[in-house]
Amino acid sequence: MSNHKFRFAKGKEYAFFNEHVHLLLVDFERDEKKELYLIADQEDDGTYILEYPGELFTEQLMELTGSIFFVQVQEEGREGKYALGAFFTVIRQTYALYYDRENPENGELVFFRANATGTGAYELENVTDPSEYQTVVEHVMENYAKYLQA
Repeated sequence: MSNHKFRFAKGKEYAFFNEHVHLLLVDFERDEKKELYLIADQEDDGTYILEYPGELFTEQLMELTGSIFFVQVQEEGREGKYALGAFFTVIRQTYALYYDRENPENGELVFFRANATGTGAYELENVTDPSEYQTVVEHVMENYAKYLQA
């Protein structure tokens, strides 16, 4: 049985990181239900080994990222729909890295500074300072580069 692969017929899977913890969110949009799993390992054939992280961890992470997990961004005359790829902190500032949720294979990434509003939600802000931008790019490449390659 360990050689079987499974896919959720009515759920969409979104892999992401919370700092260095690799996770999988399964979104059952029709039922407005989301399930969270830890990606514990990956086999040679690409199969992910999943673990249930527990109810408390799931609730805390959904509370932390739920308001910004999916975003829509107006850019160059089109609306981009993105899913959270990584939520991380660099030099005491929180950032959210996103990938194109409709075409993840295109490799398009965007990131924002995530400012806590004090209500449990975040406001996303463009990073315009070249030095800060470079610091975030270096962090992403250092910590997530091997997962960004197709």
